[in-house]
Amino acid sequence: MTDTVNDRSATRVAPLIPIEQLADTLDGRQLPGASLTLEEYESALADYALEAEADDSGHAHPLWLLILALRGMGISVNELCDLAAKRPQDTLLFGTCELNQHRPLSIGRTFTVSAKVRPVSRKTSRAGGVLDFVTIDTIVHADLDGKVVGDIVTGYIFKREA
Repeated sequence: MTDTVNDRSATRVAPLIPIEQLADTLDGRQLPGASLTLEEYESALADYALEAEADDSGHAHPLWLLILALRGMGISVNELCDLAAKRPQDTLLFGTCELNQHRPLSIGRTFTVSAKVRPVSRKTSRAGGVLDFVTIDTIVHADLDGKVVGDIVTGYIFKREA
């Protein structure tokens, strides 16, 4: 009879990034941003999916402000996870979202988006787990006149597994 030996090296967990290192990587980091055009067909599809009433105002649903912020960071969610040193066993959660719309979003217009990471923070949950908070400030400008259309603050929580 042969004894089976558990090979723990195959299941070794990557170490948790120190909060100081995470802060050095992210605090105040300017993200690439983007220039995006809000196409009529995209607005129509979103209205249909949201069951929004059709109107002929030429303005998109306010939810588009969030979509422009997410698309306009200039990096994908996967790239954000890489910057935040997300490990395979960690979980990304959408934490908070604050939308401030100053002007309507005109369909067919191009918007310029800028994004910057606020200082990161780490907390311990009641269950003893580690939670890293990454918050991104995003500003959407209308290309036509450069005025701010809206500002969005999105918070991401990285639930770190032991």
